[in-house]
Amino acid sequence: MTDTLERTESDVSEPQRGRRTRGWRSVLLMVVFVVAGFVVTGVLPVREYLDRGNDVEAAQIELDGLKAENDGLVDDIDALYTAQEVERVAREQYGFVREGEVGYVVLTPEGEEPVAEAATPVPQVREQRSFFQRFWDFVTGNDQTNDG
Repeated sequence: MTDTLERTESDVSEPQRGRRTRGWRSVLLMVVFVVAGFVVTGVLPVREYLDRGNDVEAAQIELDGLKAENDGLVDDIDALYTAQEVERVAREQYGFVREGEVGYVVLTPEGEEPVAEAATPVPQVREQRSFFQRFWDFVTGNDQTNDG
């Protein structure tokens, strides 16, 4: 009878210890994942990293536009060194003329734009209104003109 009453501690505690350590391990593992998730999303600038991708694309588009504009300006600079462009600038900005040519300067009063062509009067076209529209204008006084 004593054999049945005697139990060794290792026989009884081994299955219980395995269950307890598995439970603590899973809880510890979950805590580690939760803390790691918090660190990744809360502490590290994940959103900033994702937004940077969009900023880089927008900056690249802007850079391409600026490069195209720069290429156009380089072409303009190269054109300034041609004889035709130098002559055009000299004539427009400085009033230079070639030998044998006569240059004229037209002065306009301040604040007025120079007129390139003579102004031609625009013919007045009287709109065709129905009898009832003209009668209504007469009744309401809209047919009266204010001559000054």
